[in-house]
Amino acid sequence: MFIQCTKKLSDAMKIKTNDITPIKREPFYEWHANLFMFDRRKGVILMNNQTRYCIVLYGLKAEHFKKFESIVLNAIQETFLAEGFSKNQVNTYMANCGEVIYTKTHDRSILGQINDFLIHISWQIEEYIPSDQLNLVELNKWTGKLMSGTLGCAYPIDLLKKEMSRIEG
Repeated sequence: MFIQCTKKLSDAMKIKTNDITPIKREPFYEWHANLFMFDRRKGVILMNNQTRYCIVLYGLKAEHFKKFESIVLNAIQETFLAEGFSKNQVNTYMANCGEVIYTKTHDRSILGQINDFLIHISWQIEEYIPSDQLNLVELNKWTGKLMSGTLGCAYPIDLLKKEMSRIEG
């Protein structure tokens, strides 16, 4: 699994990212990640490269960035289960993720879509932030229903369902 971090995020995590070009990749197991601020608190939006499905983490502190990998993996698992995918499908996806590797971002269109989604999220996030959870599952489900024009005017949740249907479960 690749998490392709923006410079802002890699600086917040205090990690050095590598270039992705020489690595064999599968877009369904790649996520772009960007740091954002809302109401003086840090958040991260992760966008799947294949489906454009987003996962929003909010209220991150310095200690969370030290265990970012496990937080992201747990958030993906929790959100996919909340979307109604079978436990077997989710477990298979998580197993297929393998080792998490942090790289630099490489796709400007995905970064543009993340910024578009951040605009949409800024109108909705206040409804979800009283939560004490880092993973805003209900907001993630809401963003899955936002139209993504880059992939032929499709909804990210529909693309995610299509990809997950290929996984046994």
